[in-house]
Amino acid sequence: MQREVIGKCIDYTHDGKGVIKVDKMPIFVDNVLLGEEAKVLITKKEKGYYLGRRLELLSVSSHRVKPICENYRECGGCNIQHMDYEEQLEFKRRRVKDVLKRIGGVEIDIPPVLGMSYPYKYRNKVQVPVGCSYNGQVIAGFYKKGTHTIIDMDKCYIEDPEADKILVTIKRLLTKFEIEPADIMKDTGIVRYILIRRSKKNGNIMVVFVTKNDFFPKKERIVRELVEKHKDITTIVQNINNKRTSMALGKKDKILYGPGYIEDEIDGLKFKISAQSFYQVNPIQTEVLYSKAIEFAELSGNEIVFDAYCGVGTIGLCASKKAKKVIGVEVVKEAVINAKENAKINNIKNAEFYHDDATSFIHHLNNKKQKLDVIFMDPPRDGSTQSFIQAVFAIKPKKVVYVSCDPSSLARDLKILKEQYDVVKIQPVDMFPHTHHVETITLLQRKDIDDRLKVRFDLDNVPLVKEETKATYQEIKDYIFNKYNVKVSTLNIAQTKTKYGIIERECYNKPKDDDSRQPKCTREKEEMIVDALKHFKML
Repeated sequence: MQREVIGKCIDYTHDGKGVIKVDKMPIFVDNVLLGEEAKVLITKKEKGYYLGRRLELLSVSSHRVKPICENYRECGGCNIQHMDYEEQLEFKRRRVKDVLKRIGGVEIDIPPVLGMSYPYKYRNKVQVPVGCSYNGQVIAGFYKKGTHTIIDMDKCYIEDPEADKILVTIKRLLTKFEIEPADIMKDTGIVRYILIRRSKKNGNIMVVFVTKNDFFPKKERIVRELVEKHKDITTIVQNINNKRTSMALGKKDKILYGPGYIEDEIDGLKFKISAQSFYQVNPIQTEVLYSKAIEFAELSGNEIVFDAYCGVGTIGLCASKKAKKVIGVEVVKEAVINAKENAKINNIKNAEFYHDDATSFIHHLNNKKQKLDVIFMDPPRDGSTQSFIQAVFAIKPKKVVYVSCDPSSLARDLKILKEQYDVVKIQPVDMFPHTHHVETITLLQRKDIDDRLKVRFDLDNVPLVKEETKATYQEIKDYIFNKYNVKVSTLNIAQTKTKYGIIERECYNKPKDDDSRQPKCTREKEEMIVDALKHFKML
């Protein structure tokens, strides 16, 4: 369906497209700002909305600016570069406010987004795919919007300028030494990605060649010419990734030059960064983000702090200055090794880091009667899990500081968390200028349990019953089968009830001897059982 319409932009989508309504049906259009009137070609009908392409601007917003990047229209990386920075920050503030209300049922004032004084050249990390042009030249750059076609770039306005220069040299060297870009689907070529990291503190640079296998001919000559040309390069690593996946890095690293890591600094603390380390890409705003998160926690020096999804320990170690003790947990083994090294480098004695699942570890602490005062959680873009939130409910910290990189998953999690926690305040931070992404810090404080208990005990006519009598095992099984079409065993239910503090009768479902092994309940089934226990008001 294609037809031309004229309309006025009344809102933005989550990724910065303009929303124009015609005949009560929204049309999502790239490169149209709030208040602008445009002639639009409707290109596609989706469920509940249309997609359109701007043909002509009939009125121009005062917030419209000319994008400085020549690849802006094709690349799509800096997809809101046509907005001036003031409008970008306001768009992100409104987005957080709208999503929290619509998805999470959270209505709260959202302060202005903490932005940058100079929102360019902020990325300390460049990661780009490598390909081949039609004339046989090696190219590297971001993918064209919505495709896997590489746009060859010599300059990106949000990346470190020295990284751009190094990338140009690498492309020349790979062409010179006839190192073919890899095609993982055809199992041909050698180099898949280039990753470059730079320390804000000392300017040291790490270069990572991601190859599809160990074979990397002429690497010694490439390394030698690269470090001769760019004196700030202090280490070069070969990473091997033979998986047919969009993930750039594999699990195996080979150090080709230097120590295999660089060091950077946050809030006066040194951090060792390897090829595999998760480390925020905007060093200036990282200090803003972490200092605000720690400010929200209002640490006095007496608190036990839990750093979930701790990575290389950045938030936890920064918080250790104001806490009695920090416990960090991370599922990536290499990151935990880095976190322990970072604590040692900074002579921090009150921080411990563990390689484990954060949910399981919290239950372990709860079973040992270990109390937590504050939990910092900085989960991936998909947000937290229901089982982790239930673990938080079980151990009952006074405060939770949630650092989110996606407002939608934050809103979903807050909808559950506010069952037992009040949303006290929120602060968005602009970590990625000229993109639609925004980080959000949320302070949650446990509701007044004493007051709630008084209400319950005043209800004299409500009988007190044992938790296990609220639903039989068969009722729980039936609920899960009817809702999820999945069968769970009595053992699965017993294990989950024990894990969440619902004590089983003595000897119920216990093994016959200490050496016998029982199958463990999967995470998926555990979450279904938790849902059933909540349905029957047993959690």
